[in-house]
Amino acid sequence: MAPKNVPKLDFSRRALGDNLGQLDEIQRGKLPYEEVDFSMNSLTSAGLDAVIEVCKRCPKLRVLKLFKNHIDDVGAWGLADLCRAVPSIQEIHLSHNKFTATGATAIIVASEEVRQADSVPMWLRLEQNCIRHPEAVFRALQQDLSVCTRVNIKSCTARVCRNKCKVHLPHFHLQRGLSPHKSDERREHSTQGEIVECRVEVSQQETPPRGRKQAQGSSEAKTRRGAGKGSGRGAQAPAPKQDRFYDVTPGMKRGRMPPSDVIVIDD
Repeated sequence: MAPKNVPKLDFSRRALGDNLGQLDEIQRGKLPYEEVDFSMNSLTSAGLDAVIEVCKRCPKLRVLKLFKNHIDDVGAWGLADLCRAVPSIQEIHLSHNKFTATGATAIIVASEEVRQADSVPMWLRLEQNCIRHPEAVFRALQQDLSVCTRVNIKSCTARVCRNKCKVHLPHFHLQRGLSPHKSDERREHSTQGEIVECRVEVSQQETPPRGRKQAQGSSEAKTRRGAGKGSGRGAQAPAPKQDRFYDVTPGMKRGRMPPSDVIVIDD
């Protein structure tokens, strides 16, 4: 985390919303701040642009705190641009916002692609957002990106990754209001390698209504009883599995941002 007594711009806990007129009073040109904190302000993506413009004027910026706001995927593109414009950033705190898998992926991709192999890993907090099936999303990202969920809390810290990954995603599996689905999850790449899809198959087997039709003759009754426990009375074939798709990383390794019309299909 950030050392004490560093130059800090602190607007946290002020319930500012998107009324950021106070930023006009900040001096023009480059700024000395190493930490910028706008956490807990009910800030939305509309007001985020002004914060990002200030951050881009901080060449030594290392920590950006935006947790507990109302920022969604619209703001993700600006944050991804910030990661590329100010590669010195080492921590971005975005928990308790409204990002889906699409917006989160845009930020993760940008964070990863600007870091060198010997760089301090990005400490990227994205828990308690609106990311469906986060475990499947992470495994899809892991196929092409150097990311770590910090499973080993002793060996993986904000400054060092045991697995020598470029981006730490601590607590990524903890998302707002979502419980794990008992499902069969698998990942597949498109043939062009441009989109990684997290496919979550959920078997929805309907319970058939109990029939009231009486047996017509002892031979027919014996036939039903002889079907055994495997089939059961009134059993039907399971309904076909339904797939849910998540377009997670368009243009992942080519430095392109996901298009704004990418839709994540929620339950």
